[in-house]
Amino acid sequence: MFSSLYFPLVSVLACHDAQPDHLGMLLDGKIAETMSYTSRCAEQCDHDESSASGCMQIQADLQTMLGIDEDAEDSYREAQKMIRSSRRDLRIASCRNAGWQAFFRHRFGTAMSCFMSIVDDPRLESRQSMEGRFGALCVLLELGQLHEAEGLLGELEVMLDAQAGAGDAAMPQLPVWRELIDTLRYDLRVQNALRTAAQLADHVFWQSGLTAGRASPVDEAGQFASAVAHVRSPLLRGRIDYLGHVQRLAAGQREAAQAAVAHLNWAMANGLYAYQYAVRIEIALAGLAGGTPQLAETMLAPLGADRRAAQGRWKLESLYCLAKTRAAQGRDADAAQLYSRYALVAMQCLRDASAALAPFAHRAKRVTEQLDDVGARLPARYRRAYRYLMENLDRSDLSVREVAAEIGVTERALQSAFKNSLGSTPTEIIRQKRMERIRAELESGTTLGAPSVLFAAARWGVLSRSTLVNGYRRQFDEAPSDTLKR
Repeated sequence: MFSSLYFPLVSVLACHDAQPDHLGMLLDGKIAETMSYTSRCAEQCDHDESSASGCMQIQADLQTMLGIDEDAEDSYREAQKMIRSSRRDLRIASCRNAGWQAFFRHRFGTAMSCFMSIVDDPRLESRQSMEGRFGALCVLLELGQLHEAEGLLGELEVMLDAQAGAGDAAMPQLPVWRELIDTLRYDLRVQNALRTAAQLADHVFWQSGLTAGRASPVDEAGQFASAVAHVRSPLLRGRIDYLGHVQRLAAGQREAAQAAVAHLNWAMANGLYAYQYAVRIEIALAGLAGGTPQLAETMLAPLGADRRAAQGRWKLESLYCLAKTRAAQGRDADAAQLYSRYALVAMQCLRDASAALAPFAHRAKRVTEQLDDVGARLPARYRRAYRYLMENLDRSDLSVREVAAEIGVTERALQSAFKNSLGSTPTEIIRQKRMERIRAELESGTTLGAPSVLFAAARWGVLSRSTLVNGYRRQFDEAPSDTLKR
């Protein structure tokens, strides 16, 4: 769970009531100090309900990340009790909290369902939608779906661009979000490069998830470092520098091991139990790719005695690394036995992944269908507007103002982008697409008469008979009744 390093930062960025010191300490990499400070804030907030819920939520998130599960449950419960705004806000908070708890307990199907519920809610603020996408991205990474995770990262970048266009007031922490997303993209590229190394070609679980993406040889991964040269936050800079050491280690530069292990020691000193396991696995894989199996064995040794490491992907990858180290030592029988166990766990993980990915796959299929040739002609920022428009065609109250607000641009900017790219305004696109949907129903043969025609029109947001007839005739040069007769 290398993504767990980014989780507390996203938690604070997405929280309305986070204190400036929360963000500052996290960016400085002072995780343990942040935990102590948050506990004090939660106690002091008892008399200030406006900020108490946010403080308790951040405390619960840090407890979840640190593996203090029972305390985290109590903190989440207290945070939700303090929500006074509306039942909807309580529902969103409950869904969000359940998603992160499920994620850290390796219940990825539940986590994905929770995060996709947030992503698919069009009424949420941008920071909440961005956190939902980040959560779904974390699940995809744990399931070995690096290519799909890259796609969600692209959506986050589009949302950031939209916020940038709305001005600094829309999202004050925009530069931090930008550094975070750039670091994540670099991280994904290094993970992809490491797991496509020739020496790890038999890591079938990962190879099965990389076929859709472009393989990046480890010795070429250094070119990605220039994209994160501007990142200065110690927390993110530490991850970037560590990944550079991992790349060099995987390329055979054994002297990089010391610096990589120093990062592991930092994670242990801060109590990041989930993250330190991920770091151990990454160093082990890099050691195997770079010809130092003894380093891999050293990294794996503590995992065998920790029951928490015998879960999900940690168990999967530790079995693979152990099999590779035994093979390098000439212990072929042990290697074969370990690899057989690895293959069995890999199949179990893939079966579990197929169920966990269902909410994401359903959404991805819907988006793919909706991003037709019309949407593809729009600039990247406005494709999300088109998707939103298509998802809400059945709503009679859908307006251009609402679509513009969804992506954080002015109505004039939205009108101009559609007109310049498509030759039609958003209003015209809405009318055209609604008529196409109505025509498809009429041609399907399931609509029997005039009343049913009006019902079909109402299902697609057209409530006026005259609007239906005039718009239909203008687009198809015939009346709905003519289509129905054929």
